[in-house]
Amino acid sequence: MYERLIGYIAKFNIIFSSQYGFQTGRSPFMALMNMYDKISEAFEKREYSIGIFFDLAKAFDTVNHNILLKKLANYGIRGTQLAWFSSYLEDRLQCVSCNGASSGFRKVKHGVPQGSNLGPLLFLLYINDLPNISPVLSLILFADDTNAFYSHSCYRTLFQNVNGELEAIANWFSANRLSLNLEKTNFILFRSHTKNYSPSNPRNLSINGTAITQVTSTKFLGVHIDEHLTWKEHIKNISAKIAKNVGILQRTSYMIPPSIRLKLYYSLVYPYLSYCDLIWASTYKSRLHKLVILQKRAVRTIAGCSYRTHTSPIFLELNLLKFHQIKTFQIGVFMYRYANGGLPPVFKGYFQQGTDLHPYFTRRSKQYRTFTAHSNSRRFSIKFGGIGVWNGIPSSLQQARNLQSLKKLLRIQLLKDGILI
Repeated sequence: MYERLIGYIAKFNIIFSSQYGFQTGRSPFMALMNMYDKISEAFEKREYSIGIFFDLAKAFDTVNHNILLKKLANYGIRGTQLAWFSSYLEDRLQCVSCNGASSGFRKVKHGVPQGSNLGPLLFLLYINDLPNISPVLSLILFADDTNAFYSHSCYRTLFQNVNGELEAIANWFSANRLSLNLEKTNFILFRSHTKNYSPSNPRNLSINGTAITQVTSTKFLGVHIDEHLTWKEHIKNISAKIAKNVGILQRTSYMIPPSIRLKLYYSLVYPYLSYCDLIWASTYKSRLHKLVILQKRAVRTIAGCSYRTHTSPIFLELNLLKFHQIKTFQIGVFMYRYANGGLPPVFKGYFQQGTDLHPYFTRRSKQYRTFTAHSNSRRFSIKFGGIGVWNGIPSSLQQARNLQSLKKLLRIQLLKDGILI
C-alpha cells in the first residue's frame, strides 16, 4: 500500500509540473522567470501589467481537513489511501508551554504538519484548483505565495477587469476557509518608462470592499521587484548585505587561513550573487558595477592581497567564477536542461530551432533561433539572451553526457577563457 501511495504522490508532482511549471513549490527561479516573462511580454506589446501579491494569514495552519480530504478524493485518492491521509491528519494534539506551565492538550482540527515532507504537498493540493477560478488572470503559485498577473493596453479596462476577477478570487478564499492579510497584500502597476501614467488619476483595486495598497516595489520569493523591472531595489538591497559581510570577512581575515576565508565567501557572499541572478542580473552592466567591485574586494581579502591587486589571476587561482560568469554558467545549465528535456512540459516550445521553422537541413538547423525584441526588458529575458549563450557554447559541451559533466566542463571553459561566452 505504501508503494502505491508514493506512486500517487509522484503522479501529482508530474501533473503540477505539467500544468504550472515549477512555480507550484519546486523552484523559486522558475516562478520568477514565469513572472518576468509575462511582464516583459506586456512591455513588448506596450501594455500595462498588474501584479497582485497576496499574503495568506497563517496559510499552512488554516487548511481545513474536511475540504482537503474532499479534494484528495476528487484527485483520485480514495479508499485505503484516503483513509491513510485522514489518519495522518486526525488525532494530532498540541499544547502551549510558557515559563514552565503547560496547558491541556487539544486536538488540531486545521492545518497541515509543517516541517514534514507531506506538508507542502498537501497545501499545494489544497490550493491547486485556484487557477481554475479566473480564466483572465495568470496565477503563479509557490507554496503559500500566491500571485496574479493581468495585462491590457487600456489603463481603465485593466483595473475594471482585475477588480471583477478579484471578487471571484475572494469568494474562493472564503469557500476554502483561507484568510487574506489585506494589510500585507499589495499590487504593482508594471509599465515601461515610455508608457504614460498619471498618478493624479489613480484607480484602486479592492477585495471585499477593502482597498489593496499600490506599491512601486515589493519582495517576491526573496527578490525585490520594481514597477519598471530595473532591479535597482534588489541590487541596492543585496549590495548592502554583501558589503556588510565583506566587512566581516575583512575584520576576521587575520585570524583565519585562506581556506576558511573561501568557505566564508561561499556562505556570506556567493549566495547573494547567485540566487536567481539569471533574472535580476540580466540588466545594464552599469547597475551591476557595485556588485562586481564588492566581489573583487572579497576575493582580495581571501587571497590576503592589497586593494590595488589585479583580481583576474586570483579568481583563476581560487577557481572562482566572476560575477558575470556566474550568470553565464547558470544560463548554460538551464539551456542544457531544456535541450535534454530536463524541464517541465510547460517549457515545451519555449525556444525554437531551425527545424521548427523549416524542413531543410542546414548548418544552423539545430541551433535555437533568436526573435525580434523591441524593449530592453524583453532583450534582457532568458528567453532572448539564453539563445545567444547556448549557441556560443562549444558543441562538445552541449553534448555532455549528463548535467554534472556539463557543469564541470562549462566551469573549466569559463575559467580557462576568462571571458563571457
